[in-house]
Amino acid sequence: MEEQICEIRNLGLHYQRGGRAVLKGLSLSFHKGEILGIRGENGAGKSTLLKALAGLLPYGEGEIRFAPKVQKELSYLPQDLSLYESLTAMENLYFYGKIQGLPKKVIFTRATWLLRELGLEEKAGERLSTLSGGMKRRVHLASALMKRPAILLLDEPTVGCDNESYERILSLLRKMKAQGTAMLLISHGRGELEEMADRIVYLEDGKIRE
Repeated sequence: MEEQICEIRNLGLHYQRGGRAVLKGLSLSFHKGEILGIRGENGAGKSTLLKALAGLLPYGEGEIRFAPKVQKELSYLPQDLSLYESLTAMENLYFYGKIQGLPKKVIFTRATWLLRELGLEEKAGERLSTLSGGMKRRVHLASALMKRPAILLLDEPTVGCDNESYERILSLLRKMKAQGTAMLLISHGRGELEEMADRIVYLEDGKIRE
């Protein structure tokens, strides 16, 4: 079995002091190269879990342990697009590469490879505002992969995608898995959890059941 890269122990999280508990004693672990699917009803805490792992939400109970250096190689892809409509596809990727401290040459090489893998090489110089919703989803994923992540947190990466965008995204995720990237994948549609995940867990009332 591949090495364990993250362990969550008895994680508890309230959005407000004394408010409703979103996560309740949640425990979970995952390994290098594993795709872990997360299912649950709306409000079950799926997106909250990803945000806690990404360090975007403080948790009051329990602990999250990462393998050495892994936390610095974590990438989070929210469901909402976080791209600049007035910039081109390449400029968006350049921006994300730059804020992650990548050298200019590395940014260009990585962005070119990602756009090619996603079938967007000919769209590199086009403004995001001119691209279809599915194409924007592809650029959105590429922005999270500019720095090769050890862990990739994916919140509905194919929502609203056409068939081509859906297949392109899953194809790239398979390649990232082959390179050793671990993924936590939230999805409600199309059966991609059954198609992609090595294991699927259910988040219910703030707790995990497998």
